Amino acid sequence: MRITVFGATRGTGRRFVRLALERGHEVEAVARKPEAVTDRHPNLTVRRGDVLAPETVDVKGADAVVYLVGPSGRGPTNLYSEGGGNVMDAMARQGVRRIVVVTNALDDQPADSAPQRLLKRLVRRFFLEAVCRDTRLLEREISTRDLDWTVVRPPRLTNGRATGAYRTAVGDGVRGGVRLSREDLAGYLLKALEDPGTVRSTIGIAY
Repeated sequence: MRITVFGATRGTGRRFVRLALERGHEVEAVARKPEAVTDRHPNLTVRRGDVLAPETVDVKGADAVVYLVGPSGRGPTNLYSEGGGNVMDAMARQGVRRIVVVTNALDDQPADSAPQRLLKRLVRRFFLEAVCRDTRLLEREISTRDLDWTVVRPPRLTNGRATGAYRTAVGDGVRGGVRLSREDLAGYLLKALEDPGTVRSTIGIAY
């Protein structure tokens, strides 16, 4: 599979690129600063691009897109809604259908306990209100697109090792799930890409 990755320079993105290459896929990493992609591999292509500059967004030749772009701060952002929208526009123009997007698990879910709901509301109100608002704009937009999309909502991410012991829930959060390693998230994203059963689904994931 040829996979175009947006957000390949940090955290989960770096791990996903390495794992996809290990599994024999071809990867094109798109970054505002290509020099930040330090991995080298015969099946890795690095290209300059900015999701907020639509003229630089190109997915031609990809079998699938993985969108891992997100803000580093707490303030207003449009990286999810506008950036993701620009990528989906490029997909529509260039005939690419499959996309997996990572957002977050900070909205209330049916599986949440009362303490979880309270904690999420406090985090949203005092820390990540703007980020959450923008992720939900992206989620609403992607659901209207004629694409084979999957939205993955992880909780707090850690730098722990891959365990494979995560749980998933379609259309819901994971009961009691409050953390997940970036390694396990990367592994699940690759699995979801290859699983037609995840198409047009929002999936919670956590330990």
